[in-house]
Amino acid sequence: DDFGITELLSCISNYVDEDFKAAIMNLDEQEVESLAAILIQRLTHNLNGKLIANYLNAIRHGDSHVISDPTHLEIPPPSIELPTHFPDDVAPQYQEGDRVRWRPLTHTTDWGMVIGRFYARHHCQWAVCYLIQLDQDSPSAAWTVADTAWEKDLEPNTHQAWEKPSDVPSFCKSVHTAPGHYRDETENRTHPRTLTQREREAIALYSHCQLGLTPRKFYSKWSVRYEELAAICSRSSSTVQRWFSRGRNYQRPTSNDLRHLAIMDFLLEHFEEIPSKLLNLLCFQKPGQ
Repeated sequence: DDFGITELLSCISNYVDEDFKAAIMNLDEQEVESLAAILIQRLTHNLNGKLIANYLNAIRHGDSHVISDPTHLEIPPPSIELPTHFPDDVAPQYQEGDRVRWRPLTHTTDWGMVIGRFYARHHCQWAVCYLIQLDQDSPSAAWTVADTAWEKDLEPNTHQAWEKPSDVPSFCKSVHTAPGHYRDETENRTHPRTLTQREREAIALYSHCQLGLTPRKFYSKWSVRYEELAAICSRSSSTVQRWFSRGRNYQRPTSNDLRHLAIMDFLLEHFEEIPSKLLNLLCFQKPGQ
């Protein structure tokens, strides 16, 4: 309250103008906090002496009209330009082949080997994101073989004395099944099926679909564990922990994560209504499973 953060959060939650209507955006608490953090960062990066001097003068001389009618500050959108000396300004700390682990947020964490990296914007700055191949005895290896992690979330793996959860979801234990053929072998693969207008309309419908559900909303609706959320999205538990963290530890889920959760929510809601034959085709289930 003393520093205006509560007022800023409330303003974002209820903001309405021609470009943005908070009510129809269905903002969750974490998104509001992230927006507030970004706005504060942008303000910090765009301060100037004239602005500070005007407010200091108002504070010292009691010019309340200056406070109530603040000096206009145009905050430019985040730049997408690469740093002048890229990539030297964003030098990676880890190389392919390095052994790393996620910085633990709880009593469990994941570990593995760096097998790739890329550069992207993170918290308004360019940062390095790594592709980590999980070790076979890493907790999340039961349902995924790899995950991505920002450099700030990693540390060298000097030992692996971390607890592996004993309550791994039972459905995750059979996630990695032997490869098989799911198409009719009599189909002529050299002649793809011609798309009809109906099928093109289905593609257009899917490509414009805004299906998505945030981890917090899914978690509040269904009594699931973080390990189950990780399995649904093919993510590590260490990444899922950061979806529910605050401040610098927060990591925003991707649009693919939101879609996975929305599809899972749909299946849980309508599981009994879906014919078993269609469900088997959708999920490639083996008979009897």
